[in-house]
Amino acid sequence: MNEEQELRDRLAAVDVPPSRIEIDVLLRAGRRSAFRRRSIQAAGGVALATAMLLAVPSILTRAGAQPAVQAGAGPAKASAEATASAEATASAEATASTGPAGPCRMTELPVPSGMKDVAAVAVDPTGRYVVGNNVVRQDFRPVLWTDGRPQALPVPGKSVQVTAVNASGIVVGLVEDTQHEYVFRYENGAYTRLHTPPGDWHAYPTPAINAAGDVIINVEPRGNVEGKDSIVLLWKAGSTTAVKLPLPAGANAYDITDDGTIVGAMYKDGRATAAYAWDQQGNGRKLEVPAGQTGAAYAAQGDWATGGMWPSMSAALWNLETGEVTNLRTPKSGVTESGTPGPGKAVNASGWVVAYGSVLRDGAAVELAVPDGQTSRAAGVSDTGLVVGQALTTGRDDHQNLGPRMWRC
Repeated sequence: MNEEQELRDRLAAVDVPPSRIEIDVLLRAGRRSAFRRRSIQAAGGVALATAMLLAVPSILTRAGAQPAVQAGAGPAKASAEATASAEATASAEATASTGPAGPCRMTELPVPSGMKDVAAVAVDPTGRYVVGNNVVRQDFRPVLWTDGRPQALPVPGKSVQVTAVNASGIVVGLVEDTQHEYVFRYENGAYTRLHTPPGDWHAYPTPAINAAGDVIINVEPRGNVEGKDSIVLLWKAGSTTAVKLPLPAGANAYDITDDGTIVGAMYKDGRATAAYAWDQQGNGRKLEVPAGQTGAAYAAQGDWATGGMWPSMSAALWNLETGEVTNLRTPKSGVTESGTPGPGKAVNASGWVVAYGSVLRDGAAVELAVPDGQTSRAAGVSDTGLVVGQALTTGRDDHQNLGPRMWRC
């Protein structure tokens, strides 16, 4: 097992409430201490996280809040591969709500020439667009797949990380340059910087986008820690001017649905106290959890939201219409050491959840087929049942990245 995966597994198994120090901040310390990457994995408390910093190059940055990209690219010309992809996607769409009859079939996602360490990180609800990143030393290089065909996006800064894409192929992410870090929108073959209010702000964890093209993210005054004085910003579709949402102090937002609902969590002293859903006028409702649990919501699609619950270290699935919560526990297989899937980081309109690299449907892990000697790690799932992520080695070279993959379920 390599150092990065060992650190991820050790931290993810810690049975403590969600804090704002996230696993991937620690993991990325060895890549870039100033440029944070947020993934929704469970993290330990401040004391443990600080101790774990000894395992990687020194950082003491927190990452936002967790327990823790085309018209310019143009739709790809129809090829035999693209046609087959579209047909398979249509078939998956017809069966997504009923789930897979057997193991989900794996396909390698091709990568642009010269890229060697690529992972797919998100897929749009239709399954047509996939985004991912190549790691070059300490920096990111963005990739967009359209109908399975890859395109290396331009790099307007030292490091460009794509994090989400909508059904129109509009990509969002973060750019880091020598003196700047900012949120961007990529469409029609061009990057647009999304401006923050006057002041020096740090954006975290990563921007989210809905079908209309609305973008949200949290920002805090640069130099602050634990989200002190943080606010939630919204850029309406096509706009570069941020709107500060009237959410209560301590609110952090992680996703926005197509009807404009925002999901996230309330924080106090650097720890999540409750999962929440808000409208854009600041009206919120607490998302219920079982007695003795604390929740945080990290992703939403349609009527569903997912996140985590502590101390159970399990994934949560909320029905935003009824308020019902499901505690997702699975047998010990491809999950955390405690046998739970860990926090949910992605969800589709049928309530399928991606948690700790697994896909959960009706509380059970879906089998993502891989060749012998490999293991799968899911990162996103579309409404059509297309899962994206990466394949990793097992055995002596445990958890070495073999490249981006997709599975049709």
